[in-house]
Amino acid sequence: MSKIIFRSNKFLLSSVIFILLFASPLAQSASSGIGDDADDGCLCHGSKSQSTTVVIEGLPQQWAANQSYDMAITINSTIEKSQDSDARLGGFRLIINDGIVVFEENNYSQIIDDGYTHTAQGNEYRQWNFTWTAPTSNDTVVTFVAHGNAVNSDQQTTGDAWNYVSYSVAGEGFTGVIKEPPNYSNEIDNGEIALLIFSVITLVGLFYYSTK
Repeated sequence: MSKIIFRSNKFLLSSVIFILLFASPLAQSASSGIGDDADDGCLCHGSKSQSTTVVIEGLPQQWAANQSYDMAITINSTIEKSQDSDARLGGFRLIINDGIVVFEENNYSQIIDDGYTHTAQGNEYRQWNFTWTAPTSNDTVVTFVAHGNAVNSDQQTTGDAWNYVSYSVAGEGFTGVIKEPPNYSNEIDNGEIALLIFSVITLVGLFYYSTK
C-alpha cells in the first residue's frame, strides 16, 4: 500500500512540476517589451480575437526612395481601457524588413530581436507614432507587420485580446508581382495543436514512468 501511495504522490508531484514549467511562459506578460517570440503573435497573454484590430496608419500606396512618412500603430478594441493611473493598456511588435524607423517618443519604444516593441512606459497606450524613411532604391517591396495586444490591466493572463495586420508596399520603381503579405492565422493554430500534442505525450510519459 505504501508503495502505491509513493508512486501516486510521485506522479502527482511530477505532474504539478510539469504544469508549472509549462504554464509559466504563457502566464508571463510582456509589459517591458516583446522579442522575436512574438513574431507569430502576442502569445504571452490573451488570445487572437476579432474584438481587437490593429492598423498601421499613414502607409502610402507606393513609396518613393528616401522619402519619410509619418505613421502610427493603432489598436482598436472592445476591451475597455482602465482609468487607473499608469495602467497597462496595450503593447505591440512591429517588423519592417527595410527602411529606417524612428518613433516619436523614444521612451515608449525600443528594438528587441530586430523588431520594434513597446517599453514599460509605452505599455500605457494603444497608439504609437513613428516616422518611416524608405530605402534608397525604389524597386523593391517592403513588408510591414504589426501585432497589437489590448490589455485590461487586471494583472491576469485572461481577458486580453490581440490581433495583427500585415501589408506589402512596393516602391515606385518596382515592376514585379507583389506577393501576399504574411498570414499568421494558420501558424498560430498549428502551434497550439502541436503544443497540445506535446503536453499529452509528456503527461502520458510521466504517468508511465511514475507507475513502473
